[in-house]
Amino acid sequence: MLKFSLKSALYQVPGIWFLIFRCRLQIEYDLIRKKTHDAVFGRAHVFTRQLLNLLGVKVEVSGLENLINKPAIICQNHTSIMDIPAILHTVNGKLLFCGKDELFKIPVFGKGIETLGMVKVYKEDKKTWKVLSEAAKDIKATESGSEALTPYLVIFPEGTRTKDEDYKMGEFKRGMFSIAVKHNLPIIPIASYGGLDITPKGTWIFNKGTIYEKVLAPIYPADYGEVSIKEKSTKIQDDTRKRINDGLGELIKAHGNRKTDTNFTN
Repeated sequence: MLKFSLKSALYQVPGIWFLIFRCRLQIEYDLIRKKTHDAVFGRAHVFTRQLLNLLGVKVEVSGLENLINKPAIICQNHTSIMDIPAILHTVNGKLLFCGKDELFKIPVFGKGIETLGMVKVYKEDKKTWKVLSEAAKDIKATESGSEALTPYLVIFPEGTRTKDEDYKMGEFKRGMFSIAVKHNLPIIPIASYGGLDITPKGTWIFNKGTIYEKVLAPIYPADYGEVSIKEKSTKIQDDTRKRINDGLGELIKAHGNRKTDTNFTN
């Protein structure tokens, strides 16, 4: 059962739904005016800024020099529901998030994320793998121009949010890394710290605070030589996990108010 605070129930949650409803109306108006998909997607970035202001959440970013301006897969550790607005704040592109089938059935919200092109995933692994592979193929084929938004497929490789107070990551699922190898898409690892303190898992309680995002050096499947897809995807999975793990350790040492001597070499 979700936990609410009086503040979240009376102010924050109604405010969030107001922003969602207004954004949906603006998207429909954009479609009537036959705006480009990039212009329509820009509503997601506007919504993000408004949401962060409403909740009193700041996002501090480092490592932006590692953010390549070409189709790629973004991998980030998963700490809270605030991870999505944090990435939208960090990356100025067409960010395609993966959402459970049930999310697309939510009134107002579901149609909005479908219009923006978010990726619907299912409980069946094979069906989900096929959908994600098609999404990866589509962004790889996107022609980028000087004014076009760069497409990125965003995944949280743990598959669920952490409950660990020290932000220890769960195991990574290998499927997305196999897709990266299959379509030769770079992976951009991002380490995130602070979200768990703002919105603990299992709650609709939003605390004011700062989320720290560190963009890490990209990983290119072509750099791993001529080995099998399974071997290459396993190595990329391990390297991505280590890179995020190291970046997370740096963020906690710099900004953490808990233990700073935590061992991040899982």
